[in-house]
Amino acid sequence: MPNQLSQSKRRQSLAEHTGVLAALATIAEHEDTTVMDLLRSAAREIVRKRAALPLLAKDVRKVVWQSAPQLPGNFRTAAQLARFKRAQREYDQVLLDLGIAAPSEIQARNSIVPASESIRLINFDRAHAAPL
Repeated sequence: MPNQLSQSKRRQSLAEHTGVLAALATIAEHEDTTVMDLLRSAAREIVRKRAALPLLAKDVRKVVWQSAPQLPGNFRTAAQLARFKRAQREYDQVLLDLGIAAPSEIQARNSIVPASESIRLINFDRAHAAPL
């Protein structure tokens, strides 16, 4: 007896994958983009939709927050700091695009001053006063 999958299982053949990729290549060509951009866009749309479901939202948010760029203990060069800041900005933008975090959550995570405290500028007038 041949090894067959039951009807409840799903197995896609290489031919099916090849057909889908060929269709994506044609679509990408007509839209003047790449297949990878189409795949990336589709993946983000799936995450955006699933993250809105109450059953998945908590798990998705948890995993995404855990994969955020981590602040190193110290930076040896200004370039390292710049790379970290760029990675953090890009990550924050993805969180906003996917609807996983609100701007206030991102601000609270990135800020060294809690939102409950007011920021005070000391000697601001002296630093920006016109010379006499």
